[in-house]
Amino acid sequence: MRGRATRRNRVRATRLTRRGWALLIVGLVCVPVAYLIHRQEILSVGCFVLLLPVCAWLYVRLRTMRISVRRVFSPPAVSAGHPATVELEVTNASTVQTSEAHWRDNWPWSPYANEPGLLPSLRPRLGRDGGRGSSVRLRYPVSPPVRGVFEVGPLLLDFSDPFGLADGAIAVGSTDTLVVTPEIVPLPEGMVSVTADEGPTRMMERRALGAEDDLMTREYRRGDALRRVHWRASAHHGELMVRQEEQRSHAEARLVLDTRGADYPDARPSGEAGEPESDSFEWAVGFLASLALHLQRGGFLVTVIETAENQLADVDHAEEFLESLAAVRLLDGQTGPISLLHGADRPDRSQGSVFAVLADADPAILDRLIAQRRSFHLAVAFLLDPLPATSARLREAGWICIEVDAEQPMDLAWLRVGAELDAGRGHA
Repeated sequence: MRGRATRRNRVRATRLTRRGWALLIVGLVCVPVAYLIHRQEILSVGCFVLLLPVCAWLYVRLRTMRISVRRVFSPPAVSAGHPATVELEVTNASTVQTSEAHWRDNWPWSPYANEPGLLPSLRPRLGRDGGRGSSVRLRYPVSPPVRGVFEVGPLLLDFSDPFGLADGAIAVGSTDTLVVTPEIVPLPEGMVSVTADEGPTRMMERRALGAEDDLMTREYRRGDALRRVHWRASAHHGELMVRQEEQRSHAEARLVLDTRGADYPDARPSGEAGEPESDSFEWAVGFLASLALHLQRGGFLVTVIETAENQLADVDHAEEFLESLAAVRLLDGQTGPISLLHGADRPDRSQGSVFAVLADADPAILDRLIAQRRSFHLAVAFLLDPLPATSARLREAGWICIEVDAEQPMDLAWLRVGAELDAGRGHA
C-alpha cells in the first residue's frame, strides 16, 4: 500500500540540548555579574552567549520541511508473527537542501518504532517547475505480533541546528494501512474425509476416467426436446442420449464463529491498537482461518456463519476472506437466531459437517445449534473455557465437544477430533 505525499510538516517537539542549556545558564549568570562589577565586555559576552541557544531553539521550532514520503509494504498483507518489509521513498519537495537527520517510523505495537537510522542530506528541486528534488529509499523489517488493521507512520525526523544547541522532531508523510491476517496453522490431514459421493474430489476423479458423459446423460425418451440430445454420448452408446438435470451434492462444511462480545468472559474494552480484545477470541479467529482453508483444500464447500452481524467475506475468495478476518471484531447487542441451513438447496438431506468455535455461548444460540444438529452427518464444537452445562447440553444432542483454551496448539485441537471419532467407532 502506498502513502499520500505530505507537502508541509509541522514540528512536533523542540528542546535544548545539554550544550544549549549550558550556554543559556552561562549567559544568565554573565548578565547580572557584568552589572555588579560594571564590566561592559562581560555584558556583551553574556548577551551573545544567551542569544545563541535562543536563536537555535527558534531555528528548530520554526523550521519547516517540504518532504514527501511513499510507503510500500511487502507483502501487502502479512500474517501475525511473520516478517514483512517496509520500504520508504523520501523525497525533498522544496527548493532548499535538507540537512542530515535521524529517522524512525511509527507503528502501534511495542516497541512502537524501528531503530533510528540516518537520513542523508537531500538536494533541492530546481525552481518551481524544475521537477522533484533528490530522494532516498529506506527499508526496515517489521513483525506484527497480532492480527488487525493498523496505521503505520508518520515518519519522524530528529534534527538539530548547525551548532547542536537545540533538537527538533518533525512528522513527515501520512499513515498507511497494514493488514495483518491471522496466522494460518497447518492442520493434520485425514481427520475428516470428503464423504459425499458427488463431492468435488469425486467429480474430478470421474472426469479423469472419462465417465462424465455417463453422469450427465440418459436414454432418449419420446417427447424429449432435440436440443437436449448429447451427440457425443449418443455416438459412444450407439443410441440417442439426452442431457439430464444435474442433481449433484457436494461435501459441505459449515463453520460457526462466535463473534458476540458478551460470550467471551476475558473480553476487555480495546485500549491500545496493538492489544487484542480477547485472547480467546484471537484463538477462535486463528483456528477458524486455519480450519476453513484446510477444509477447502480438502475438497469441501465451506460456508462461515457468524453469531452476530456478518463481517467476513466468502471463503472462496481466500485473499478477501483473510483480510476480513484481520478486521473482524467482537460485537455487542442481540442478533436474530442463527441458521445453519441458510442457503441449503435440500434442507431435508444431510448438509455434511458443521464445526462451531464457541466461547460461553448464549443459551439461545445453543438451542439453535442443538435443534439443527440432526441435519448434519458430523457436528463438532470447539469450546473455549466453557461452562460444564454448555458441554453437557451439546454432547447430549450428539455434538462432539473439544474443550480448548487460548494456549491450546491448534493442530492438537484438530487431532483430538480424530481421537474422538476413533473412540466413537470403537464403541460402535
